[in-house]
Amino acid sequence: TTVHRGSGECHTLARHTPSLWMVRICSIVVAGGIGSRMGSDVPKQLQMVAGRRILDWAVGALRAFSDDVVIVAHRDLVNEHAHPNAVVVPGGSSRADSVRAGLEAASAFAPTHVLIHDAARPAVSAEVVGRVVASLEQGHTAVIPVIPVTDSLRRIDGGSVDRSSFCAVQTPQGFEIDLINRAHAGGNEATDDASLVDALGEPVVHVEGDPANIKVTVASDLARAAILLG
Repeated sequence: TTVHRGSGECHTLARHTPSLWMVRICSIVVAGGIGSRMGSDVPKQLQMVAGRRILDWAVGALRAFSDDVVIVAHRDLVNEHAHPNAVVVPGGSSRADSVRAGLEAASAFAPTHVLIHDAARPAVSAEVVGRVVASLEQGHTAVIPVIPVTDSLRRIDGGSVDRSSFCAVQTPQGFEIDLINRAHAGGNEATDDASLVDALGEPVVHVEGDPANIKVTVASDLARAAILLG
């Protein structure tokens, strides 16, 4: 596997091994959805795209950078999410609850850092994951990939918004383990984990994301994912 790092340096390795890194990483792949917005009986992460489940693409992208991987599945679909390179645990009633279940499971591996990734983002590249990991290795404690907002924006109640002040947030998001555990300790809800770190007043570092790192949400996204992964 050839892994491109944020510095532009390129490393070739068969798979990630702890001896090559300054950090011990456990990746948490959040896969608790049941596919309600897909209009399908099969959750989106279990849909087949380019010959593999969406979940398998996501896990594969993270595995090269991880010592261990935890998949957090809907409590009724744990067996369906089985993966040879990951531990599968049941999630909670919300995304934040599921992440907390993943953090609890990850504690058994004693990681120094975690990557938290949406299973519905199958096309994440090694370059994006590598930039997050490289920033963690440089000592940053919370790192997220972002992309510029290209559409014009307006407020719901009227009035335009300067899009240059905004960016779109992606996953995987990387965190020092004690920080992310502290961020989740209050049991608060958020659409992403960096928001909980923000609430602590701790800095969150941005690295370059990728427009191709799409989140599969509705049925039409499957066709786009197939093009990106085909």
